[in-house]
Amino acid sequence: MFRLIKILLIIAAIASVWGCERDYMFRGGSEGLYFSSDTVMFDTIFTSIGSTTQHFRVYNPYSSDLTIDAITLAGGDNSKFRLNINGFPENSLRDMPMRANDSIFIFVELTIDPSGTSTPFVVTDSILFYTRERVQSVKLIAYGQDVVLLRKEWLKTQRFTKQKPYLIYDYVVVDSTETLTIEPGARLHFHKNASLIVLGTLEVKGTKEEPVTFMGSRLEEWYADKPGQWGYIHLMPGSKNHSIEYAHIKNGTMGIVVDSVGINETEPVYLSNTRIEHIAKQGLLAQTSSIVANNCIFGDCGSASVALTVGGKYEFYHCTIANYFRWAYRSAPALLLSNYYTDKEGVTRTKDLESALFANCIIYGRAENEIGLDFRRPKGGGLDVINYRFDHSLIRSAANNDALANTTFYRNVIVNKDPKFIAPFDFNFQLDTLSVAKDAGDVAVGRRFPKDISGNSRIDDGGPDLGAYERKEKQ
Repeated sequence: MFRLIKILLIIAAIASVWGCERDYMFRGGSEGLYFSSDTVMFDTIFTSIGSTTQHFRVYNPYSSDLTIDAITLAGGDNSKFRLNINGFPENSLRDMPMRANDSIFIFVELTIDPSGTSTPFVVTDSILFYTRERVQSVKLIAYGQDVVLLRKEWLKTQRFTKQKPYLIYDYVVVDSTETLTIEPGARLHFHKNASLIVLGTLEVKGTKEEPVTFMGSRLEEWYADKPGQWGYIHLMPGSKNHSIEYAHIKNGTMGIVVDSVGINETEPVYLSNTRIEHIAKQGLLAQTSSIVANNCIFGDCGSASVALTVGGKYEFYHCTIANYFRWAYRSAPALLLSNYYTDKEGVTRTKDLESALFANCIIYGRAENEIGLDFRRPKGGGLDVINYRFDHSLIRSAANNDALANTTFYRNVIVNKDPKFIAPFDFNFQLDTLSVAKDAGDVAVGRRFPKDISGNSRIDDGGPDLGAYERKEKQ
């Protein structure tokens, strides 16, 4: 009996709720609606591609259920903006109900048509809210930028300039025997998985004041340090005479891949004053190649910041190879050296590591060991050339004391001492005033590279600092 009464009471309660429909007759008072923001602003948007989605909330400040007479884009069908009003993909909606003291979401996107100009331009509109007592608005502001659009292009000899950004889909290829020269201030933006493939020659001619930028196609601040937004720069076998000066390469799946370049008496790949960071895998991946790098920073990579594999010949001067990657677990060290690969038959093949010199460098990170030495003997025994040396450098290594005492490989090194970067988790690898890396470099190397990546002199104090930055005390 009691169970039956309980069921009847529940049914009656449900029926009373269903029977009491909200009438939403109230159309608003003099206070109007409240908004979480009075302006929705987008970062620079490339023409022809859509933006990310922004949103804000609209609040009913009254104790009564409310109907908004209309919500509409002021620009109507000609607007560059698009709305989703609380789940309705419409740019205009009438009689929008809102419960007492409740809120709704407005989502905003836009696509901007090319303007024919090289300078950024402003796109504006507003969303109008009509209630019985008031007409209110939320402003919409975006900055547009025309681009040079490239998709699956095979490039002949030409120059990229800073006049307009370059937006690359899928890939662009620098054809063999051709040269791509990238001038100071040029910006190359890559859509998801897009890459730059070089069969010929790549010359990047950035300056301290106007570096050349390689990055993803999203310019919103949230994407600034997100890895994996595009592919990589691939210097292919047979390509030659590459030089990269004052480049900023970021947000890729990899940074630069160097495959069998600079060998057979051809010029090495020259990297100078270049920063590679926010990379999903390796920042610099080389195999059987020759590279000379100075004043470079390799950091924030999901695998090795620098991986020099399958032998080769390498020289790094005043470079900072650091890794404090925080997006996922990282098993690889900041620096990896190896001399082998496994062929299709599963056979291990080795190549000579003719030299790998790290002079006046810092190799450090959050792991206990940031130097990986992975060497194999050739099949059938014998010895390959394995020639590496850390000279006047600060390293983080798990090698034992006997190994570190071998002056063939380690000379005047500082081991497992924190370099005291100013803010390594914010990608600032400048040295604090108390850093043990100050004045610890080889003076002869400092004279070869008398200015750091910021243009500061290394030779006007007690000695050159290790790494890419020279500490300058405030006067």
